[in-house]
Amino acid sequence: MKLARFEYKGVVYTGGIIDERVVVLDGDIFNPGDETGQSYGVEEVRFLSPIKPPKIICIGFNYRKHSDEMRAIATKNPTLTLKAPSSIIGDYDDILLPGESKQVEHEAELGIVIGNGGYRITNPREHILGYTIINDVTARDLEREMGQWSAAKSFPTFGPTGTCIETKLDPMDLKIRCWVNDRIRQSDSTKHMIYNPLECVVFASRFMRLSRGDLIASGTIPGVGLLAEGDSVKIEVEGIGTLRNNVSSGN
Repeated sequence: MKLARFEYKGVVYTGGIIDERVVVLDGDIFNPGDETGQSYGVEEVRFLSPIKPPKIICIGFNYRKHSDEMRAIATKNPTLTLKAPSSIIGDYDDILLPGESKQVEHEAELGIVIGNGGYRITNPREHILGYTIINDVTARDLEREMGQWSAAKSFPTFGPTGTCIETKLDPMDLKIRCWVNDRIRQSDSTKHMIYNPLECVVFASRFMRLSRGDLIASGTIPGVGLLAEGDSVKIEVEGIGTLRNNVSSGN
């Protein structure tokens, strides 16, 4: 099921996306409950990020071709960094360019949403609520200059996520594509991951206890590139949907 959080006339709801409508549910993302009988067209509502994660864990260099294009800073094997939860925004929210960076780039990724927390997990399927889309926006120049990545990934609006969480999905071979101003920038499949989505959960849980609602950004596909004021970004992940954001100047 495609679970979403959305706003309609100033009220925030939990819903399930069915065809071109959003059906209001009487629970939350983790316990959706039953249909209330209310529903709205997808064009009538404003989709919010489906979750407010306690933490965002980014898997770095999980596609060999991305490691090749970033060889100056790439690690030999996939690695971990953290992204501030305050970076999260939803569909159609603006990505704001900070004055501290002159090289902000998009990173289209499959997001893994944790439903049941745990440490040193060996049965990852039992811990995954579902999958979403995340654009792991990164200030590439700061990433290089500082020699660590959390600061470069944590500016407000650097975590577009959504529009929904798909709870019934095989994540092993999903097409991921990213367009900037309707020109394709990134296109690949999760089948080319070094650590597949289940292994990402196992890997992350070796180093920290995962909590319900945590978001794992499973690594970007090759083709990352520069964002500029006025750009529009669209990311599609097969079986999940589309995430759209515009780019504006920040402060």
